[in-house]
Parts: sequence; C-alpha cells; structure tokens
Amino acid sequence: MARSAPTVARLEIQPLIDTAARLAERVKTELPTHDGLARASESIAQAARNAKQVAEKMQRPLSLHRLPVVFLAVALVALVGWTYTTFFRVSTLSLALPDRDAAELKDLLKADPRLAIDVVEVPGSREAAKHVATGQVDLAFVQGGIPVPAILHRAELPSREVALLFLKPGIPTLLDARVVLTSTEGEGSHSVLLDVLGLLGQQGMPVVRHDWSALTSTDDAIPPDVDAVFVVKDPSDEKTMRGVSRLAQAGYLLADLPLGARSRRLGYLDRVTLEPGWLSQRPQLPAQPFQTWSVSTYLVARDGLTPRLLAQATRLLQPVRNLSDAAVAPSPEATSEVLQGVDAFFSILINIGLAFLALLGLDAVAWRSQFHELNSLVSVLSQLQSNKDVLALKDDALRRENMHYLSMVSDLLGLIGQISSFYTQENSALVFNNLSDVIHERTNALKLNIQLKLLQSAIRD
Repeated sequence: MARSAPTVARLEIQPLIDTAARLAERVKTELPTHDGLARASESIAQAARNAKQVAEKMQRPLSLHRLPVVFLAVALVALVGWTYTTFFRVSTLSLALPDRDAAELKDLLKADPRLAIDVVEVPGSREAAKHVATGQVDLAFVQGGIPVPAILHRAELPSREVALLFLKPGIPTLLDARVVLTSTEGEGSHSVLLDVLGLLGQQGMPVVRHDWSALTSTDDAIPPDVDAVFVVKDPSDEKTMRGVSRLAQAGYLLADLPLGARSRRLGYLDRVTLEPGWLSQRPQLPAQPFQTWSVSTYLVARDGLTPRLLAQATRLLQPVRNLSDAAVAPSPEATSEVLQGVDAFFSILINIGLAFLALLGLDAVAWRSQFHELNSLVSVLSQLQSNKDVLALKDDALRRENMHYLSMVSDLLGLIGQISSFYTQENSALVFNNLSDVIHERTNALKLNIQLKLLQSAIRD
C-alpha cells in the first residue's frame, strides 16, 4: 500500500478574513442595537485584512524579519572565513630580492618549504626599497646604507654582507685612492662607500667607476689606474669569489677601514673577523686572521601589512635549522598566542550572538503595532462582555439576547487568537518573545469566562 505524501497544516489568512467579515455582518443583522460590538467586529475584520497585507510584505527579499537570519548566516560564513584566513591559510608574500649578491638568502627561501614567497627580482637594494615603499611588493631585502622610510617596519636578517676593500700596492689608505671601483651606481656598495668616505673626512671625492660586474664576469684586465676596489658583497656568491680571486692575483691587497668610534654613526656596520683562507684558498685570502666590517641586511615590510602576515614574514628571520627548533614544544609565547587566538574567536562568536539577539529584538519591536492592535481589541471585547449578565436577569428575552451577544464575543475572541497565530506562523522569531503569548492568554481567559457564564445559564434553564 502506497504511503500518501505528508501534508503540512498551515493557517491561511483568507478564510479568517471571510469568517471575520461574516461575523461582522451577523452582528449588524442579529444584534442591530449593539453599535459597540459592531464596531469591534468590523475592526477585527480589518485586522485580518491587515494581516494579509503584512504577510505579503514579508515575502519581499528585504523584509525586516529576514534580517536576523541573513545576518547570522553571513556572520557565521565570515567567521569561518576569518578562522581559515587567520589560522590555516598561508598567504603568498611578494619579496623584492636583488638578482645578485644574495646566494645565502635565496638558499634560505628554498630550504624552508613552509614559506609561500613570490620572489620579485630587482637590480639592487635601492630598487627593492622603492618597491616596498610604494607598496608594489610586501617585503624587500634592503642592504644597510640604502635610505628606507621610517614608517616601514624592518628587522635585521641573520645574514650579513661583508665590506671588502682592496688597495693597489703603494696606496696606503682609501683616502689616498684617486680612482675607486665599486658596484652599480646608487646601490648598496656605492651608498656605503659614500658614507665611509664621509666618516673618514674625505675632502675631494675620488673618481668612482661602477665596473664590478665587468670584473666578475669577464677576463679583461683590471684598468691600471684603479687604486682601490670597494664592495659590500655576500662572500658565498660565486661572482664575489671570482672577483676576490682576480684582485688577489692582480696584486691588490685586502685592507681594513680604520673607522674607529665614528662607525657608531652608521648603525648598519659591525666588526667581524675573517679566518685565514675564508675568502679564497688559492691564493689564501686573508693570510691571517683579519678584521673588517660586516653590513646588515634588513627585511623591510610595506606599510599596512597585517599582523598575521608580519608574523609569517618573521619566519625568514628564524628558519628551522634543527630538530629541536622544528619540535612542537609548549612555551609561554606559543601558549599566549594560542590563547589570544581562542579569545579572539570566542569574542567574535559572542558578539555575533549578541547582535543576533539585538536584531531579533528589533524585529519584535517592529511587530508591536500589530499585536498592540489585537491587544486593544481584546480589551474592548472584555469591556463589552462585562456588562452582559445572564444569571441575574429575570427577563428571558433579554437573557437570550445577552447569551447570543456573549457567543458572538467568544467567536470574535477566537478570531483574534487565530490572527495572532497567523503572525507567529509567518515570522517564527515571534516565538521567542511573549507578544503572541499575551494575546492567547487574554483571549483564552475571556473565552473561558464567557463559556462559564453560558454554561451556568444553560444549567439554570
């Protein structure tokens, strides 16, 4: 036996409107002398028609009663998206990186697969600084000596480049050099050279040639008029090694920069000792422990980078080097970060709940006029029925008229309760407030009172 499809019981408003109209006509016809009850019955019929109009307005997409549900759905979706973005998604950061002199930094990016970095190659640190200052990239490696806007966040990288000064035999110091060879104009090596010459009190600026790339990429002889070569380079880079080897073979001597206490004016300089053979083994360079200057390299972040992305960028500064670093071990810092994340999540969740309840309250306030109308009609009927006695009357005709009157009032009270139920059916959010309950309690109490009167009158008869 086939099972019939289940039916959903739904209160329709049109039958209520028709019933209210018929009751209003019956009151006028059967109780023509009771104008108060006639006006009340007509008002109830109008309330039923108003309920139909309200129900039609509720079908609109921008109806107020949809706002709490739509807000809750959007807020939960946004919360899920925020949780994924904050705790799980790895965003790709763009990083401006010079296409030379950064072998160790490039190896670091390859060694840590957790870093989602999109490398943008630039000619040098100056271009990298411009890219990050204008917001074209998220991060940039900028060598010390390159001006960077103070508003940008920066952090010093563990990898430092070395200032290398080679002097031609017979040239005692950099100040005695008339022609100095360095790297690209305006880039890190040139900028540091200008700062160093300023610290040493150079009166006349020497002739500066930007031919370092030619020195490292060709076999052409070094020009005989070059008195000094000054560069700031990553010694592990192959081109740097080639250039150092060629200078040593040409007879140039590795020299120190006697900056002394004046070096403190340049915050990116730090003293470093090179071990014998650290720069080159054949020939051995330096031949004995040698002190020179290391130059800081900074990781610079563009303005407006979010705290989460800044935290991801710091992994460039603290790469995982060993098993103990990679191990997940509790620490006060990690525990604090986790608790802050949990606190933020639940705070957002609580605020969503409060906002949802506030919107429900706003929706309930918007329905006060409809329920106030029904409540007023209940009060009117209560007052009208209170004057109709059926027990103490001796006149049978008047008593039967009053009984009929009370029966009409009971029917009208039932209509008011049904209209209230229709509102609750159309907007389920009204279940969470007592507007509808008040109407039902008052109408049921009055109907019970009326039915008791009618029952007592029938028993007496």
